[in-house]
Amino acid sequence: ALPVAWDSRPEAEGGQRWFGLQPGEPTPPGDPLHWKGLAYNWNSQCASCHSTRLEKGYDAALDRFDTRYAEIDVGCEACHGPGSRHVSIERGGGMPSTPRESGLDVTFETWDPGVWQRTGSMRIAARTRPRAHDVQIDVCGPCHSRRTRLVASPGIGTPFLDGHRPRLLDPGLYFDDGRIRDEVYVWGSFLQSRMAMAGVRCSDCHDPHSLRLRRKGKALCLGCHAREEFDAARHHGHEPDSDAGECVACHMPERIYMRVDGRRDHSFPIPRPETSALLDAPTVCEGCHPGRGSEWAEGAIRRWRRPGRERPGHWSDRLVREGERREDPERWLEIALDDDVAPIVRASAWSRYAGESTGAPSLAVLQARSRQGTALERLALVEIGRRLGPGPRMALLRPLLEDERRAVRTAAAEALSDLPASGWLPADRVPLAGALREYRRAQAVNAERPESQVNLGTLALRLGDFEGAREAFRRAVSLAPYFVPAYANWADLERRRGRDAEAAALLGKAVSLAPDDPLMRHAYGLALHRTGDREGALAQLETAARSAPDDPRLVLGWALALDGIGRRDEAITILEALAERGRADADALHALVALMRDAGQLDRALAWVHRWLEWMPGDPRALALEKSLVDR
Repeated sequence: ALPVAWDSRPEAEGGQRWFGLQPGEPTPPGDPLHWKGLAYNWNSQCASCHSTRLEKGYDAALDRFDTRYAEIDVGCEACHGPGSRHVSIERGGGMPSTPRESGLDVTFETWDPGVWQRTGSMRIAARTRPRAHDVQIDVCGPCHSRRTRLVASPGIGTPFLDGHRPRLLDPGLYFDDGRIRDEVYVWGSFLQSRMAMAGVRCSDCHDPHSLRLRRKGKALCLGCHAREEFDAARHHGHEPDSDAGECVACHMPERIYMRVDGRRDHSFPIPRPETSALLDAPTVCEGCHPGRGSEWAEGAIRRWRRPGRERPGHWSDRLVREGERREDPERWLEIALDDDVAPIVRASAWSRYAGESTGAPSLAVLQARSRQGTALERLALVEIGRRLGPGPRMALLRPLLEDERRAVRTAAAEALSDLPASGWLPADRVPLAGALREYRRAQAVNAERPESQVNLGTLALRLGDFEGAREAFRRAVSLAPYFVPAYANWADLERRRGRDAEAAALLGKAVSLAPDDPLMRHAYGLALHRTGDREGALAQLETAARSAPDDPRLVLGWALALDGIGRRDEAITILEALAERGRADADALHALVALMRDAGQLDRALAWVHRWLEWMPGDPRALALEKSLVDR
């Protein structure tokens, strides 16, 4: 594909022209955004959603594609499956009396006869029957989400997590309050909404055949929401006939992608200016009232809000407290355990908790959530399981090897793959082997991507196949010389083989590609230390820690490097500052106490042990240090 696009807007709005997607940005050959690079590869990046019944046909040995499709664009079979039986029925003069008799593999109405209806004093319509299935989400989701394909050709209507592994509400893709940030294509936004939880589906608002909304403007919303209640200044504080009185102005804020393409948020948020500002998320009121600020906007909302009609709560309210943004990982745990929020929000909260917390809920709590939760939640719980010890990890993730969804099975298998074979019962090895085969096949589906090669290399490394790992990492670098994780993982392989100089060289290359990445500088510093270059190591470790001052692992690396060259007092100072900020994990606290003990500062060391035990009651290392200090 070329790095240009057609602006389909009317000429009066600046459209009807070709425009560059990266104006002013140099993209020489080898750059990820060069037109011959992976980012613009039609076969890999575009065709699966913009063509019908695609077969990518990538040959890894030759590094070439032989891509085939039924139709170059999106036709009937993209959503309904093969249509030959349907055509035969129609040509035979038969007129099917029900969708089930139409000859189509997927007919959305067949099993879902309910309708939306509002009667009497109802403010919002309700369905006459609950939704019987989620086939529409399963059909639309693959092309309206950020996801990775797990099988070459998922059947039309296949459960979404059987054919794909979706991204959750991850940082960088969404703001912390769930609002869209990057180009995420609706699925993750919509599933957060109260409308989705109530049973609203895509075709309730969108006509999939004409590609138009079923009604224009606010008339679409007022088909289910009572006009006298919602199309009034007392509801939204604006003149009903103004642009600001349109429902989408406040409840579907727009962001621009690809320079000209406006996409609306489908989580249908209620404006929360103060919360949004605290979470560094856009304040919808700022779009029309720039410079007025969140405090003014919140006050305006309070003034028009009617007594007794308070703003409903939202899960993001737990991310702030008393006018300040919360930073403790427990905020995500509270959301993850709340059954009143959408499953995708709970799953995302588990993922965020796994990334921020140094602890974990009890195994019993995790197992209960795994049994009771949705497939999305089980997928996210794998991230928690990775951080558990061998026994608890096995207990939590072993059942997921036989989960009904491929995305969960493959994630669990990868997370369990580094456990020693001696810890597996013969009966457990069979589902592990099967899920690992599925995992490898899933990576092969995307073999043209460096990410898949790194995944295969990492798995081979865990299983002790060093040559297989090296070949996969080499392949990743060949496909994308700019892909930093390939160098990092290849360096880890060389470190394990005792080739410290080679590991340091690879990490040096990674740092040159990503000089602002503190994790790469940290890894490079450790590699230099292993080669004996202590001064070079200290420089890298210090830069890494200063770039991420609340990351306990990075600060600990800097402190130990300082101690290694005789600067123990400085090491104690930076670790103590980390602990005072409440950001130290057990490893950093252990190092702090040990350094104080070795420096003869026994009273200070004991005081920190006691604080450690207040934060992490019963920690065995803290108890051992306490005993050794008291015995002295």
